[in-house]
Amino acid sequence: MTTTNHRDVLVLSGGAARGAVQVGMAEVLLARGVRPAALVGTSVGALNAAYLAADPTPTGAARLGALWSGLSGRDVFPGSPWTRLGHVVRNPASLYSSAGLQRMIAAWAPTARLEDLPVPVRVVTARLDTSEAVYHSSGELARLLLASTALPGIFDPVRLDDGTHVDGGIADLVPVAGTAGLGATRIFVLDASVPARLGRVRSPLDVLLASLACSMRVRAAVDPGPGVEVHHLRAPDLGTRMSDFSRTRDHLALGREAALEHLFPVPTAA
Repeated sequence: MTTTNHRDVLVLSGGAARGAVQVGMAEVLLARGVRPAALVGTSVGALNAAYLAADPTPTGAARLGALWSGLSGRDVFPGSPWTRLGHVVRNPASLYSSAGLQRMIAAWAPTARLEDLPVPVRVVTARLDTSEAVYHSSGELARLLLASTALPGIFDPVRLDDGTHVDGGIADLVPVAGTAGLGATRIFVLDASVPARLGRVRSPLDVLLASLACSMRVRAAVDPGPGVEVHHLRAPDLGTRMSDFSRTRDHLALGREAALEHLFPVPTAA
């Protein structure tokens, strides 16, 4: 796969704890000469996109992988069942405080403003009053990332200048539509999403996340236009809960493997 004379755009889906697969994919793509002219990210993909835009190199991706490897579920979904119960009593709009998510974003966000990133990024949110996806190209980066990752019912909605916003995956889980006007000749979709699955129910969070996964997949596929190559990268589903960060190293490795298999497919026997 040649990398010259192309304008590459990376699209990063939602995927919660599976967002680590995108980092492994990006590490391989960047090492093989893909140089993103822009990135589009929704939910956890927005957080990854913003970090990568500040250093779109294999080293930058490796640093992001190290951050991911240090995460636990408590970092994002803080508190014990008792403290969460207290949170719900005080704030019935969400199951969890967004304090952990805010700390994570503050530590990872490379700039104060979205438009100040060295490589342009579009952050996707879902506007509640219109049910539409919004593709932000400017604004306070930490606030936009908080809105883009605000799973309804899990974290509080976020008030932006034009209304109240929640997780971008609700309106556009795999935001290829966000590449419009970016002049892409190749689009690399780093897809960390999986089909809706419930399995064993351990908590209301499991039911809610499975329900959201169903709703997020309603959007029809987007055609980016004639002459645009679309490379859709996916990694196997390990069956872990979307709030379970215990398999991050495995997800990083699966992302690398998926990118290598896409770039250098093994010929099938005749």
